[in-house]
Amino acid sequence: MDNNFGLHQEIAEMRQSLFSDGILSDQFVQVEQLGFDDPHFLQRLLTVYFRESTQSIASLENALERPSCNLRTLERPLHKFKGASASIGAIRVTREVDLALQACREDDVPGAKAAVERINNEYIRLRRRLQDYFQLMRQAGPSERAVRPR
Repeated sequence: MDNNFGLHQEIAEMRQSLFSDGILSDQFVQVEQLGFDDPHFLQRLLTVYFRESTQSIASLENALERPSCNLRTLERPLHKFKGASASIGAIRVTREVDLALQACREDDVPGAKAAVERINNEYIRLRRRLQDYFQLMRQAGPSERAVRPR
């Protein structure tokens, strides 16, 4: 019997919760499959996403703190952030970006600030959950390649 059975079960449950909790969409599975021959592909991609997202959120927060913030100028960076988030399947982050875009279109500064705060919260949740997931994957070793349960 596999000594790592409990670990593999924990990985499968953690992975399923990322989908059932609405944190990730099926796009994540598609991106993961792009790196089928490279077990580190997804981790490298997410490292770039996390680095750029941290910078994007900080830029948005800084722009919203300016007294003369023109919310229309935030639409472009928000669309860019939405695209990056959607491309990895970060569905909750993407939904919050949509709300921020709506607030910007309505020239609603308090709404935009609240939306960016929610974006940050969802981003932090995503990052923590994926870091925990990949930590377990590393413990299980290179042979562990979970697929989304059906």
